[in-house]
Amino acid sequence: MKTLLSVAILCTMLPLHSMAASVQCMLGVSRCIKSQGTEIPSKKAIEVLDRCAEFTANDIGRVAMKLSYKEINDRSKEKLTPLVRARHAYVDLIDSPLTFDRKRKAEETDYFEIKRACGALERDFHDDSKWK
Repeated sequence: MKTLLSVAILCTMLPLHSMAASVQCMLGVSRCIKSQGTEIPSKKAIEVLDRCAEFTANDIGRVAMKLSYKEINDRSKEKLTPLVRARHAYVDLIDSPLTFDRKRKAEETDYFEIKRACGALERDFHDDSKWK
């Protein structure tokens, strides 16, 4: 009972975007990578790296963050372009365990901070000492 209470208290102190990942790792139900102050299950890490790749390819995310959804739609003519993928990736990265300052508006968020966080996860992913 005391352990269950400790886990419950710990979960209330964790940021919402990393809670599920940390619980899976704490319970040992997933192979996890230690990155940016949290443990991320392998499946989630791969998903985040895929979103990072879509967001940072040719720095398209930098453009996507500055445009409204209407402007992106007008430019893409309702096709699934790299610009559209980058904007969707940004939305997914907001809910990811990556460490970056999430601003209320996309255009206020520092693109290079997200790119740095993506690079840190990529490096940790390829570092065997980060896995458990």
